[in-house]
Amino acid sequence: MKLLLIDRDPTDLAGIKWFLHTYFPGDVFIEMCTSISEVSHSIRQFEPDAILLNIDIFPNNRLAALYRDIQKLSGAILAMTTEPLFKNALKAIDLQVAHLFVKPIDLELLKKKLTTISLRTPQITEDAQETTNDSFYNQLFLDNKSSSIETTLHFTMIEPEHTETFNKLYNWLQQTPIHFHMKTYPLSNRIVCLFQTNDIRIVEKDVRTLMKEWRLISNNSLNIGIYDGTPTTIKTMYTLTKRALHQSFYEGFGHIFYASKQYETQPFDPLLTPEEQQLLISSLEDGNLEAVKTFLYRLSNEGIYYEQDDLRIHLTSVLAQIRRFMLKYKLHEKAVIEQHYRQLFHLIIEHPIFYTILNGIISFTQTLIELAREARIEKRADYVELAIEIIDQQFKDSALSLPFVAHKLGISPNYLSTIFSKKQGLPFKRYLQQVRIHHATKMLRETDFAISEIAHLNGFDDPNYFIKLFKQQIGITPNRYRKN
Repeated sequence: MKLLLIDRDPTDLAGIKWFLHTYFPGDVFIEMCTSISEVSHSIRQFEPDAILLNIDIFPNNRLAALYRDIQKLSGAILAMTTEPLFKNALKAIDLQVAHLFVKPIDLELLKKKLTTISLRTPQITEDAQETTNDSFYNQLFLDNKSSSIETTLHFTMIEPEHTETFNKLYNWLQQTPIHFHMKTYPLSNRIVCLFQTNDIRIVEKDVRTLMKEWRLISNNSLNIGIYDGTPTTIKTMYTLTKRALHQSFYEGFGHIFYASKQYETQPFDPLLTPEEQQLLISSLEDGNLEAVKTFLYRLSNEGIYYEQDDLRIHLTSVLAQIRRFMLKYKLHEKAVIEQHYRQLFHLIIEHPIFYTILNGIISFTQTLIELAREARIEKRADYVELAIEIIDQQFKDSALSLPFVAHKLGISPNYLSTIFSKKQGLPFKRYLQQVRIHHATKMLRETDFAISEIAHLNGFDDPNYFIKLFKQQIGITPNRYRKN
């Protein structure tokens, strides 16, 4: 942007010029004029995008000539005055100034005005014009090896912290005159910005200024990706820059990410193993929040990164174990808890920041542990669900029985027998036998173990009794089942 400063006091002008050059390095070009007689010549020669003039130095008979010169430009006028008098306000109205400052000028307000006033569109070079037509989006998403951005343009992409501010951000970028050499192209949740410069240092200064200004006006942060490789197709630049922005999942917002500096992801099985499931359930039952934290924070070891999708799948598996815990203690019947659970599910699937997801799970888990503790005291726990969990964990133990489980739950065997049969539709012993036979059929299909060994591994001390019970439930003997 080209700014013309007009005042008799060169010291004041030098101070304003220093401030603007310090805050907007490389973005504003300033000329100073200290003589009324040189104003018209300076305007014609410099062709400023904006003018900041001291309205006090112009007599009324010179305003008409000045106004004619200014009319030839499409830029904005800012004025300043030493005395906030009515006559000076009238001068400002005649000149149609965008803002009238009273000396000493509030430099922060001046900076804000220069940032938000809409200026005339600057001249765009031939390279930039090639990217302003409708073909830009075709080049962005389709392979076109003949279309590459020359070194006079730099590809960047901006991502807002909150998607609801996207429209506001895009409109603000278009109205930011200090970045006149930046062309913007909106996508669904990011904005592509092409900087018309061959110096990446200018781009870095510009984006830092953008981040700082956006933080001031919206109280939100930005992430900005910069393509810093060799010239290539727009689609390739977009793909690499987008991938660089994915690092925000670990790093959060308020960062600049370079396409050339991306972390390497490690292989990761997103599904929980049976041992991990048992660890989570045991930690929840024991009220051991620290064990849950340790289990989750192992995913965020410094310098080790996994694919986003794998982590999200893993955390939904964790949430499934938490759901089981909720059902045991009937916590899902609390409307607030159930709503919180559903919100947590969406947090895992959709939230852009990993640490926010982890903290959400930990906070919810802490609440559940406290509520489960209260449920035990008030004996509101679902003892049938608890009994089933014990069966699932210890069915291989031939000593497992109704009295054993009842004692572990702190209730009488008769009470457990009654509520178990009522809820499951069959007696405790029959349910235990079905679980053991189910696991035995799996071993018959997947292993070469002897029938007697399979019987012992599934809680049957007597292989003959196992064969008899197996035939009753499945319809054929274990040996026949394996052959089939």
